[in-house]
Amino acid sequence: MKFSFLKKIFAKPDAKTDVKRSHILQLAIGLVIIIFLNVVGYYFFTRLDLTNEKRYTLSKSTKSLLKNIDDVVFIRCYLEGELPSDYKRLRNETREMINQLRSYNKNIEFEFRNPNDFKDKKEQAEFYHRLFEKGFRPILKTSAQKDGQVRQYMFPYLEITYKGETKVVSLVSTKGTGEAEILNSSIQNLEYNLYSALRGLTTTFKNRIAIIRGHGEWDLPYMWDFVSSINDFYAVDTVTLDEKLNAVTERIYDSLRPNEVKFRNIYKTLIIANPTKVFSYKDFYILDQFVMHGGKILWLVDPLLCSMDSIQNKGETYAITNFTGVDDPLFRYGVRLNTNLVMDMQCSQVPIITGYYGDNTPQYSYFPWNFFPIISPNSNHIITDKINPVKMQFVSSIDTIQNNIKKTPLLISSKNTRIMNAPAVVSLEMLKQRQDARLFNLSNLPVAMLLEGIFTSAFKHRLAPEMENNDMIAFKENCDTINSMIVVADGDIIRNDFSGGNPLPLGYDKYTRDMYGNKEFLINCVNYLCGDEDMIPIRSREVAMRKLDNVKAEREKSFWQVVNIGLPILIIVIIGFVIHLLRKNKYVIKTNPFKLSKRVTANKINKTNKN
Repeated sequence: MKFSFLKKIFAKPDAKTDVKRSHILQLAIGLVIIIFLNVVGYYFFTRLDLTNEKRYTLSKSTKSLLKNIDDVVFIRCYLEGELPSDYKRLRNETREMINQLRSYNKNIEFEFRNPNDFKDKKEQAEFYHRLFEKGFRPILKTSAQKDGQVRQYMFPYLEITYKGETKVVSLVSTKGTGEAEILNSSIQNLEYNLYSALRGLTTTFKNRIAIIRGHGEWDLPYMWDFVSSINDFYAVDTVTLDEKLNAVTERIYDSLRPNEVKFRNIYKTLIIANPTKVFSYKDFYILDQFVMHGGKILWLVDPLLCSMDSIQNKGETYAITNFTGVDDPLFRYGVRLNTNLVMDMQCSQVPIITGYYGDNTPQYSYFPWNFFPIISPNSNHIITDKINPVKMQFVSSIDTIQNNIKKTPLLISSKNTRIMNAPAVVSLEMLKQRQDARLFNLSNLPVAMLLEGIFTSAFKHRLAPEMENNDMIAFKENCDTINSMIVVADGDIIRNDFSGGNPLPLGYDKYTRDMYGNKEFLINCVNYLCGDEDMIPIRSREVAMRKLDNVKAEREKSFWQVVNIGLPILIIVIIGFVIHLLRKNKYVIKTNPFKLSKRVTANKINKTNKN
C-alpha cells in the first residue's frame, strides 16, 4: 500500500494521462511566462510605434526633460464636451500625448474639463470671465447636434501648473490657411508646445541672448512676435554697445598679475537685426572679440536700403548702399554681401489700387512683386529642414570667400532668378509690366549662410596703435574651438506686420493671408547657435493628415459593411473547420478487421496467462 502511490506517479502513463499532463504543463509554462513578462515590464518600460511618422514616439529631448521632473505637474485641458469632429480629433490627440508623457513620469497628472458644463448661466459667465483674465481667447463654433444647430464657445487651451507657477498653452497653431490644415498643424505641434511649456516651468537656468541696439536696428515692437516666441527658452536682453568693452563680455583684471585678464562672454548669442547706421571701430572690436571667445552672432543685414513705404508714397525709390561697415568683418569671416537686389519669379503678391467704387472706396488688385521672393529652405540641414518657405523683402545675394571656414547655404532662390545691381530704381510701374522670363536666367542664389569653423579675428594685424601693446584689452587672434555664426542678407525677415496697431504673427502676410516660415527659421537659427539643436526636430515634426473621401465612402459603404461583418465570421468558420479535421485525423483510430482480430486474440491470451 505504501508503494502503490509512488508506483502510480512513476508508472508509464497511458495516452489519456499523457495528454492531461501535457495540458497542465502548457498551462504552467504559460502562467510562468505571463508572470515573468509582468515582472520585466514593471522594471523596464517600452512602447511599440507602428505609424510611419512615429506619431506616438516621444523625442529624446522630451524623455530627458521628463526624467528631471521631480514634482507634480498638473495639466488641465478645457477642450472637452460636444465638439466638432476636427476638434474632437485634436482633443483625442492631446489626451494621447499627455498619456505618453505620463507613461514616462508618474508626476504628470491631468484633467479634461468642459467649460460649457454649467446649469447656472451666472456661474458659467463667471467661469468665462476667469478664463478671459488668464489670457484665454475662445472660439465661437456652430455645430450640428441632435437638437439642431448649436453655438458654443470652445477653449482650446492647456493650463499647466508646476510648483506654484502656471503657464497657459494654446493648442491651435497659427500655421495653415484652412481650418483642417490649421488643426493638423496644431496636432503636429502638440509635443513641442508641451515640451516648451514644461521646459519653461522646470528649467531654472536659461542661456542669455542680447539684441544689439544703437545702430538703427529694428525697435522691439517690430520684433515682438519673435522675441515673445524665444522668451520661454532664453533670457533676452537689449544691449547698446556704445564702445564699452564689457558691454557683452566680462574682463576680470588681477591686480597681482596685471598681464593676466580673465575673459567671459555674458551672452550666448547676439542678434543684430537690420542695422542702418555705421558701427564704430570699437564696436566692431567688441563684436569680434565676442566671437573669438566662443560667442555666436545672428546677422540680419540689408546690403541695400529700399523701403516699400517710399515706393507706395512716391511711386518709385532708389535702392542705395547701406553703409554700416559690417561687410568688412564678414568678408574676413568668409562671406561677402553683394549690393544687389534679388528678383525671383517665385514671389508673393502685393495689393495695388487699380480703381475706385462708386463711394470712392479704393479697389485693390494683387500683382506678383518679384522683389518679395518666396525663398526655398535647404532641406539637407537641420535648421531649415521641414519648414515652410520663407518670405523676404528686397533681399541680396551672398558670395563665399575661400578660407578655412565651412559655408552652408540655408536659404536659396528658385531656378528663375535675376539680380539688379545698385544703384537701382524700383518702381510700381514694374508691376504693370509683364516680366520677361528669359531675363530670369540665374538659379539657386544663396541669401542666408551658416559659417562654421575656427574664425580668425578681423583685427589681426589691424589693431589701432594705442591698442597693440595693451594687454588689458585681452585681444585674441583666433577661436580656440569651432565656432559658428549665421548671416542673412535681409533685415526685414524678422519684422512682423501690424493690424489695427497690434502685431501680427511673424511670417503672416496680412494681404494674402499666407503663413510663411520666417519665425520657424529664425527660432531654429537661435536654437542652433545656442547649442539647442535637439529642440528643432520637435518643432519640425510632421503628422500626415489622412482625410476621408466622403464620396468614395458613400459609394462603397455597403461593400465594406459586408466585408467588416461577414469576413471575420467566415474566417472563424474556416479556422474551426480546419481544427476539426486536424483533431479528427489525430485522435480517430482507423480500424482494420484483420489487425483488430489479432489484437483481441492477443489480449485474451495475456489474460489467460495472468490467471
